Amino acid sequence: MYTVGRQIGEGGEGTIHEVQENNTLVLKVYKEAVDRDKADKLVYMASVTDPELAKFAAWPIDVLRDNAGRFAGFVMRKLTGFVPLHMLFSPMDRKRLFPDKGYNFLIHVARNLATAFHKIHQLGIVVGDINEANILVNGTGMIALIDCDSFQVKNGNRYYFCEVGIPRYTPPELLQMGSFEKVVRTINTDSFSLATLIFQLLFMGRAPFTGVNRSKGDFEEDAAIKQHEFAYSLRRVNKKLTPAPNSLNLKDFSPGLINSFHAAFEVNAARPEPKQWVLDLDEFNKEIIRCGRSGLHFYPKTLQDCPWCSFRDRAGIVYFMEDAHLKGIPELQDIEQFVNGFKLENLEIRKLADTFTLGTLKAAPIDPEYKKLFYNNRATQIIAILLTLIICFTVSWWFISLGPVFLMIHNFLAPSSKKLKAELNNKKTEFIGLQDKFQALVKKHNQPPEMNKYNASAKKMTDLITTFRSLPVDFQNKKRRIEEKHYNIKYQVHLQQFDIRNYPIPTFGPAKKELIYNNGIRNAADLHKLQTQKITGIGPKNIQILYDWRRQIGTGFSYLPDTVAIDREISFTANEIYIKKRKLENEIKAEYKSLNTLRASIINTTELLEKQYVALGSKLYQAQVDLEAFEGIAGSWF
Repeated sequence: MYTVGRQIGEGGEGTIHEVQENNTLVLKVYKEAVDRDKADKLVYMASVTDPELAKFAAWPIDVLRDNAGRFAGFVMRKLTGFVPLHMLFSPMDRKRLFPDKGYNFLIHVARNLATAFHKIHQLGIVVGDINEANILVNGTGMIALIDCDSFQVKNGNRYYFCEVGIPRYTPPELLQMGSFEKVVRTINTDSFSLATLIFQLLFMGRAPFTGVNRSKGDFEEDAAIKQHEFAYSLRRVNKKLTPAPNSLNLKDFSPGLINSFHAAFEVNAARPEPKQWVLDLDEFNKEIIRCGRSGLHFYPKTLQDCPWCSFRDRAGIVYFMEDAHLKGIPELQDIEQFVNGFKLENLEIRKLADTFTLGTLKAAPIDPEYKKLFYNNRATQIIAILLTLIICFTVSWWFISLGPVFLMIHNFLAPSSKKLKAELNNKKTEFIGLQDKFQALVKKHNQPPEMNKYNASAKKMTDLITTFRSLPVDFQNKKRRIEEKHYNIKYQVHLQQFDIRNYPIPTFGPAKKELIYNNGIRNAADLHKLQTQKITGIGPKNIQILYDWRRQIGTGFSYLPDTVAIDREISFTANEIYIKKRKLENEIKAEYKSLNTLRASIINTTELLEKQYVALGSKLYQAQVDLEAFEGIAGSWF
């Protein structure tokens, strides 16, 4: 049993959801009912789950059924930290996702990609539908294939076919068929798709069958593939396609790669298999050196100069976006040095006890006058008791009740009793007064009235320092947004060149193109409108095809940054940050001064109260001892 959780992704045929019971798994839930063949295929795939597959693919590990027992989808492992491979083609995406990765990382990823295909082929599986969106990569260059339900697998003599594909990654012999229905794919057909992806990684997103058209008429990419018109070929003569401007030259690669690219793209049979690509890429990687001007620029040592620096200096094209090509970056290196001058020390108040003792303190001597009154009063009381007893013996025991009456009258009327009572009350009043003052002093010490103000100031100081420390990150984020804005403007201009009606889009004929054109989707840049706009007859699968088309034509985009405009905006932002920095410095200094003044005031007040605590506590304790002593000789008679 699996409980469908939060949706985390969506494709043309299904949605991806978390599994509530297990955060290492996800579910692919189909939007429409699948046929019996597809259901059988996924049941079989789940039954042959292999540890090697788990390393390179989000392979089905179980099937998903609804409450009625109908087939609904499948379960696979969750891929965390992976992004689509095509994000390595874009300089902006590389800077955002892999800021410290250079050209050597692309070689590393290409090798891992070939290794993944080799392992999958060893298990008798053919990938089939291969493109730059269903292959993922993480920060270490590890590869993971998704959409495994489209793979071609074989159960005994029964084939479960891969009947989908994108023309760019489809070998010419399959394109000639015009349909993938019940077509048996092979390692050789996969090898064409793999070679295309490796080419794109090494040529910064450019595809092998796109370039400058030297023919008289239109020459689309699928036609070039069918005719083996490899644009970067070093062997073909009278080519219809030549390399795109400002691209790497195939002749600068290692001999193994040169031979493998020609073998993959110019013949149909015996294309280089994944294992051969691993060997070729290892050979090429040994020939790579690092540029002295940039930590991201790696290139073949056979070249005299760094090609990435040459593209930037000669044509203004940036393939690896770094801060080095931007000016006006302020130095914020003194942030910690400044902050370190404002240490916040804990202010802890030593709590005073609400009781005070001085060990064996003796009571003050009782005034002789009160002693005399006490003895006289006692003598009178004894006489009253004796008279009461004599009356009881001589008259009647009923008079025994007169004794307490006599004592009460005496205690109420006798001058000695009044004076003793008055003195006892005075001592109690003095004790209670001192006790109240003592408790108030303890409270004032333990809970200083200024402490709340001090804590509020300390929090404000902490917040100011946190904001101050974040200035470099704040600047970097703003600078990144400026760069992305300018990049996206140029990218949108690139996409606007591709009129929907004039470029081939898989499954989109003239009528369907006219439909979306009349609904405001006139070029590749307009496709973003499909996020909020619904067009009757254009469902999720069609929208996915359009997005795939836009992504593929986007790989031909060369970024020529307007460094003057970017520098101007960054300089303006840098000035804003500088003003904010100076303002924060003044606020921190003022708050620190106020905080220290409060701290000194609280410390001085508590030290003074601690001295008063001892003096007042001594008086209180003395009053308590005196009261207890006076009560000891007089209290029991009242």
